[in-house]
Amino acid sequence: MMTVSAAPKAKAPSQDRGHRRVGSLLDAAADLLLVHGAEGLKMDMVAKQAAASPGSLYQFFPNRAALLTALVERFGADIEAIAQSNLQRQLAAPPASIEQAGRDFLEPFLTFYEANPAYVVLAEASDRVFAGTGYAFGEDDQVALNLRQALQPFIASAHHTRLETVCKLLITTAHAAFSAAIKLPPAAKDDWLAELDALIIGYLRGLV
Repeated sequence: MMTVSAAPKAKAPSQDRGHRRVGSLLDAAADLLLVHGAEGLKMDMVAKQAAASPGSLYQFFPNRAALLTALVERFGADIEAIAQSNLQRQLAAPPASIEQAGRDFLEPFLTFYEANPAYVVLAEASDRVFAGTGYAFGEDDQVALNLRQALQPFIASAHHTRLETVCKLLITTAHAAFSAAIKLPPAAKDDWLAELDALIIGYLRGLV
């Protein structure tokens, strides 16, 4: 999971109404990210989109960094659950090949990225958006670590160091591909993602 050191934290709601309000604000921020990007997002936009007063927004999120941190952490809970489920599934029924292992592991994440393009936008902009906030964006590193654990049984020990690099490259490449494909028409998006699949398989075969 990601960690926060010095960045202002969101205020945790104490009642159901507060939880619903926070959820509405985060949903609004996610929608606006797709229009304005992570760096173009403004707090007043979020309040207006959520039909909330600025005071209500700042009650829970003291600044944009706290808002985006809370949004990524919400996505992060789903990502961690996918990673754990993937590993348990592969331990219970080991894949027959590295290609199958890679596809079985990555497919749920690719489905998640496609269903949550706001997360892809945030991941792509994380170095810029969270610079100087004290916030350490670690979701991608965790997914890469879990992918390495899933693929390691297929890799000779001499290639384990290279495997770590390849896993990080695959996660970064997947984000970049989905970020570029977000606004493409369906047919073009399918072609784009087919090329991503071919690239991933090429990387994996090069490790055997």
